[in-house]
Amino acid sequence: MRRMICVVAMVLGMCGGVWALPVGEAQKLYERVQRSLVAVQYTMEGEYGRREFTGLGVVVGEEGVVVTPLALFPTGLPDEQMKAFKIILPGDDEQEVAAAFLGRDERSELAFLKAKEKQKWVAIHFEDAAVKVAESVVSVGLLPKEAGFKAFYAEAIVSAVLRGPIPQVLVSPGGLAGVGSPVFNAEGKAIGLVPFQARQSILLMGNPEDLQAVTAPPRLFVPARDFLASLADPPTGKPLAIPWLGAQLTGPSKEVAEYYNLKGVPVAMVGDVIPDAPAAKAGMRQGDKVIKLNGLGLERGDEPAETPQILVRKLRRMKVGQVVKLTVLRGKGQPESEVSVLLEEQPKGANLAKRFYADDLGVSVREVVFADTYVKRLPANTKGVVVAYVRQASATATAGLKIGDFVKELNSVPVEGLGEFKSQYLEFRKSSPKDVVVWVVVREGGTQVIKVEPPQ
Repeated sequence: MRRMICVVAMVLGMCGGVWALPVGEAQKLYERVQRSLVAVQYTMEGEYGRREFTGLGVVVGEEGVVVTPLALFPTGLPDEQMKAFKIILPGDDEQEVAAAFLGRDERSELAFLKAKEKQKWVAIHFEDAAVKVAESVVSVGLLPKEAGFKAFYAEAIVSAVLRGPIPQVLVSPGGLAGVGSPVFNAEGKAIGLVPFQARQSILLMGNPEDLQAVTAPPRLFVPARDFLASLADPPTGKPLAIPWLGAQLTGPSKEVAEYYNLKGVPVAMVGDVIPDAPAAKAGMRQGDKVIKLNGLGLERGDEPAETPQILVRKLRRMKVGQVVKLTVLRGKGQPESEVSVLLEEQPKGANLAKRFYADDLGVSVREVVFADTYVKRLPANTKGVVVAYVRQASATATAGLKIGDFVKELNSVPVEGLGEFKSQYLEFRKSSPKDVVVWVVVREGGTQVIKVEPPQ
């Protein structure tokens, strides 16, 4: 691995560089920044076994607070299965520091950890600095574990500033130092972070794909202004209360925009309005055309279809309990109307749901969350559990049970919830260890009965 990295570095060096900073200044920046880069590690313990994951972290708090891209802790991973968090300090005397997971921040696609014991680390302080086309930028990242998490330096030129739900900056030639790397301008100010992007690895495990940061570097970074609010108000060890509207938003078609004289106006069309959600309580209707937020026109992206996504992202960055005013158009020729929406906390996600694993059948089920009933068009108070994991080649896989199946009955007994399912199953298996297990599930296309033969 070390030899491969060296060869790649030599090839890149012979091809020339951007040389954004004079050599002396570049060396000083490298020496300063490498002290603030760490490796973040945790263990997943679940039905599929035990695995370790390691990615890049940036120290943003002198006492031991570290930030890393949210992609290292996908929201699909159950929180209760993430364990043994560590912060690894690279160097000849590599150190491991026990850490606590502070939580995911979906507002800015980041995750936060903190050393369990108070530290005196060198932190990077990000700034909201203007980014302009043709200016030079540099970044510093970490090589994979097999290269000792060695810090490496990259230079590039800003080639485009992109608008959208997540504003991004495109660089060329060359690229940036890897996912999670801090980005600096020619004045040495920290002005952005490299997010997860296509064909880039978030990991530093030493797999061949982890070398993409060297062989085909990422070329996009997120300017600091997009995540400074999260750095100032990070998670504190429990899930963040994220507000939601409770309505689907899309961009209008060309025909709709022309019919309502909205051509060239940023608009968010209201689709499905979820019963009892904030939008429904405020009187919003399907077909409403949102044109203003708190009296100001909506923000435009590089594509018209991005306007609804930008609006949703802005709402998610507000506070639960805050009242927002949306200006909407309804019928053609009708005056604008203002709708006041009291933002409520979004429903719990599947990552926070408790689970039960039936090892003999190779299947896990979990608590029902809002998304389960909504997607399957079931009443919000529908009782049951949801299949969360099916082991390959297990009895349940052979029988046809699938992830996402909504379980309503087990052996002709209605399933009330996870606790009842667990006790029902364990009692049945104790009294009838070799009997068939009959599941009644809801999936696309209706209700199905699935009979699972337990291993004999």
